[in-house]
Formats: sequence, C-alpha cells, structure tokens
Amino acid sequence: MGTLAYRLSRRLELYPFAATPEQIGVLEGLRAATAVAAMVLIAYWLQWPRFSWAAFGAFWVCLADPGGPTRLRFSAMAGFAAAGTIAAFISSVAAGISPVVAGAALLPLVFIASLSGTYGAAAAQSGMLICVVAVVAVEFPGSPATGLELAAIFGLGCVWALVLCIGIWRIHPHAPARRAIISVFARLDDMTADLLVLDQRSIATSVDWKTFNAEHRRSVRAAIERARSLVNGLENGSDRYRQEIELADRIFASLIAAGHCAEDRSRPLDEKTERRLLHQLLLLQTEARDQAAHRASKTALLSKKAVAVQHKAHDIDSVIGRAAYVAAKALEDLAALWSNGSAPAIAESGSPGRGAAARLIRPIPANVLRHAARTSIGVVTAYAITIRLDLSFSYWATMATVVVLQPFAATTWPRTVERMAGSVAGGFLAAALMAILTTKLVLLAVIFPVAAATIAFRFVNYTLFVLFLTPLFVLVTELLQPGTGIASARAINNIIGSLVALGASFLFRPAQQGQKIGDVLADAVTANLAFAAAVIASGGAPSTLEGLRQRAGVTSNAAEALRHRMILEGRRRRARLSEMADLLQALRALAGAATAMSLTARNPDETRAADLGVLAETLSNRLRQSHTGIPVTETAGEPRDEIDRALHAVTGAATAYMNVFPPANLVRDEERRTMVATERGRASY
Repeated sequence: MGTLAYRLSRRLELYPFAATPEQIGVLEGLRAATAVAAMVLIAYWLQWPRFSWAAFGAFWVCLADPGGPTRLRFSAMAGFAAAGTIAAFISSVAAGISPVVAGAALLPLVFIASLSGTYGAAAAQSGMLICVVAVVAVEFPGSPATGLELAAIFGLGCVWALVLCIGIWRIHPHAPARRAIISVFARLDDMTADLLVLDQRSIATSVDWKTFNAEHRRSVRAAIERARSLVNGLENGSDRYRQEIELADRIFASLIAAGHCAEDRSRPLDEKTERRLLHQLLLLQTEARDQAAHRASKTALLSKKAVAVQHKAHDIDSVIGRAAYVAAKALEDLAALWSNGSAPAIAESGSPGRGAAARLIRPIPANVLRHAARTSIGVVTAYAITIRLDLSFSYWATMATVVVLQPFAATTWPRTVERMAGSVAGGFLAAALMAILTTKLVLLAVIFPVAAATIAFRFVNYTLFVLFLTPLFVLVTELLQPGTGIASARAINNIIGSLVALGASFLFRPAQQGQKIGDVLADAVTANLAFAAAVIASGGAPSTLEGLRQRAGVTSNAAEALRHRMILEGRRRRARLSEMADLLQALRALAGAATAMSLTARNPDETRAADLGVLAETLSNRLRQSHTGIPVTETAGEPRDEIDRALHAVTGAATAYMNVFPPANLVRDEERRTMVATERGRASY
C-alpha cells in the first residue's frame, strides 16, 4: 500500500467518510466474483432471468461473511441463507396478493430481522441482509408455487456460495488481522518519514509540529486498536499477533517521544548523529514491514540491522537516541518472535479475553428496538412512495432505506451522503460501461472484475463499495432483464431511499439524557494525567506504563472524534469547539512529554505523582459537572520539567473550556457509544 494512500487515510480518519486501505480483500473479492459470475453465467446460458436470484443469493451470502473463525462465519452465512429463503418466499407471495398486503408483510419481516443487532455485529449484518432480501422479493410477486420457486433458486445460490467460501476456496481466517498489523507498521514508517521531512524544513512552525503529532498519533493509535480488535476475535494462533501489536506499540511510543522532542527544541536535529540515526531506523522499519507483508521473514538480517542501530543509538545521549534505541530493540524482539515464535519480555497491555458463550435468548436493548421500528416504518414508507410514483426497479429505493438507516442518528446522515454519492458515481460508471460494451458476452466478462472489486472494497470505504456495487447490479440487470434507463433508475431510487432513511432516523429519538460532553473530555484528562503520574511515580517501568499510555491515546482519539463530528453537525458555535481543541492539544503535549520522560533514568517521586492525581480528580470532576465560571488553580511555582509545563497548559485550557461551556449541551448515550467505534471495521451493504 503506497504512502499516498495512508496519507489520505490519515486525513480522513476523523470524518465519517474514513477509509482503511489495509482492508482491501483481493482474495475475498475474487472468491465472491466466482460465486456470483457462475450463477449469472448459468442464468444467461439458460435464458432464464429469474435465475438471477441465485446470483443475488450468492452475492449476499458473501456479504454476510463476517470473516474470522470458521464457526462464526458458518453460523452467520448459514443463518442468513435459511432466514433469507423464508423471507423471499413470504414477500413474493404477499406481493402477489396486493401491494397493501406486501407492505403489511414487510413491516413485521423487517422489524424482526432488525432485532438481530442484539447478538452482535455479525448477526446485525445478516439481519440487515435479510431485510434486503425481503424488500427486493416484493418486486417479484407470484403465487405460492411461484414464490416457492423463487425461494428455491435463492437458496440454491446461497448454498453454492456457502460451499465455495467454507469448503472449496478457504482463505486463512487470520488474513484481515495480518493486513491490519502490516498497516500499523506502514503507518509507523509514514510517521518516521514525515518526522524527518518536517524537521528538515527551515520554516516549520509550531502549528506544523502540532498537526504532525496530532495526525500521526491519532492515525497510528487507531490502526493499533483496529488490529487489536481483529486479533481478539481470533480463536487460535493469536498470541503471536498480539505480541506483534505490542512491539509495534513500543515503537510507536518511541516515535511519540522523538516527535515531541523535535517539536519542543528550538533547533533541528543534528545532521550527523540524530537525523542519520532516525534515517537508519526508518530503513529498519521498512525492512520489517516488507518482511511482514511478504511473509518471508529474514530474521537474521533484521536482527543484525536492529542490533547495529542500537549500538549507534547507545552513543547518542538525547531523547532521540534513547527513542531510536527502544524502537530498534523492539524490532530485534520482532525478529526473535518470527524466528522462535515468541519474543523476550513483552508486557502485553491487557486486552479483553473471549467472553462466555453467547446466550440464545437475550434482552433486547432499547436502541435495537428503536432501530427496528425506524427501519420497518422507513421501508414501508419508501415502498409506498415507489408504488405511488410507479418507479421502475423500485426495490433499489427500499433497499437503500434498509442499508442507509443506522442504529444511531449520528451515523445515518453520513451514510446517506455516501450512498447517494456512490450511487450517482456508480451510475455514470455503469452508463459508460454499457455504452462501451456492445455485446452481452463482453458484458458478462466485465461482471467478474466488478463483483470482485465490490467485495474487495467493502471493508475499506462505503462510498467505494457503492461505487462498484451500482454497476454490478446495473450490469446484471442489463444482461438478464434489459431495459432503458437502468443506470439512472438505480441512482434516482437510491437517492429517494436514502432521503427516506434520513427522515426515519429522527423517529423515536430518545430524550436528551446520558453522558455530558464534559464527561468525554474528563475521561481524556483522567487517562492522560494518570499516564503522566505513573511515569513520575514508577520510574518508567514498561509493565505499568503501556496500558496507561494506550488508554490515554484511545480517550484522546475519542474526544477528538467527537469534536470533529460536532463540527460536521453544525455545533461549532454552541459547543465552543476551539476551547475543546486547545484542551486536546494540551493533552497530546502532556502525553508526549510523559512518553519522552519515560525513556530517561530518574528517581521516582511518589509525592509529585499523588499531587498529579489530585489535580486529575479536580479537573475531571469539574469537567463532568460542566460548571461555568469556576477557575482551576494551576500548579504553583516554576515548572520543573516538560511535564509541569504541559500541566500548566492543560489546566489553563480546561479552565478556559469550563468558563465558556454551557452545562445543557449533552451527548446521548448512543452517540457516545459511536464516538470510538468505526463503522468501516465491518461490512455494510
């Protein structure tokens, strides 16, 4: 993956339209394309347009594949296949009676399927796809015999895709985790390279350095947590990947310290010592990333180079030298891990273990019930609109309503924009392809790469996914059910369905209750000050610092994501977001200073650490209460070191924020839960 892709991804990560280029699944795309193209080929050969439902079934089963352990994949895909077959039969027969009966059937079908979110992301994905089957099947009305035929064809396509994915063409379940870990090392490369470039600029300002530190720390921390989440979902063989993540986190800590040091000093790095050392570290990181990507670990070479960098770093008595030493030692341990299956003395930061087995019957959360009600009402409304307007291929509108409407209002509107943008762009692409491809055999051949791209990009970016999804459906329809204006109908119907979903997102909204915005900032303040206190109190023992540093980064990312989402929601003036930005910037500086200090030898200071704990409690309590006009007493006396200077900045920024922030601005519980969660981590149709 090129540097440009990661740079673009880094810039987009704060926004709802983020992309994760490391999750491009080429093999998954080729496998899904094989499943779909085989069914389309049979339908074309038989000259039986109705057999296109087998292609639909194969495609949707591939979308229902959550990845990971075989047991989880089989249960999700088989469950969708069974329930989808039943839904197709009911919807088709109901539509054969009358549109009113079809709408009445859709209401409970969509509602019940949408309750699947109770059982987690994989079940929610399958449930959403069952809703898609139901809304598409109403456009194929028929008698009970005809409905049974439709359901049988659909089930055949599902079984074919299930056998292909689970039995014939098996892709290693660790592939997504491997890609995510490689992405972490690539982002570390990117961070080191940008550090060298920025330091070399004679006109680099403090704003440039603050942007560098904020962007890269946010990007790498998010990539590490994504990788950790994927690894935690693995059943077997995940210990090695966990150790790789912890080693990457150790390198990340050293780069945080180096970046903070470069920003804080008034002169550039020494050309002959520090810059040369960081350049050698960059080459070493690139070597490790390439070996990880190609699974051809030349451990002796990597270890030899890492030891050489450590020797050179040992002679440079500065934060840069110590940071490079720590990073090189982590890469030496990585070589040992690849060679021996384990690395010496890796203190894991503690990730949640696998929970108890899922219960079959669970209480349905209120937010899931609200989402199910919103979705069912939205779908029936969209269906009524398409009937009233007599739209061709109207199931694209109801389908858009299902997939655009999200459990939380804060994530529905960006999905609306992405769906409409992807549909319009995909419509133009489809029209261009149909204008160029004049024969059906060529059209059939193009379906394969388009289907492959659709599945390959499903975890990367939703707009890209829809961009390829649109021509896929248009080309299949043109091949088996030719007509006029198919591409424009797809775009228009998607826009209508997306707008209905946006309107439905405002139904059954909960009361304004839940966690205050100040609580989100208080969590970040508490975590960052706890990390700084631990550095001061412990003398920098890695076993006590790694988890605290991770928590500080995660909470800062969550607060920053909330701030940017509030900007996009038009709350710039009301929420005083400039004061929030100052506080978050001060917390980043504090974390950088603490990380840099953790690399130095010093005597523990329990008294000072305790004072810092009191300050953290005072600040967090006042942020949670959102009191206005109450000043915060700053640390008295002259700053003793960088941590003291950073603490002055934190307390000053917190005071400014609290003096202007009104107590009535609340963030609802479900919005808070979406702050850290990235939708791009799982498939969405």
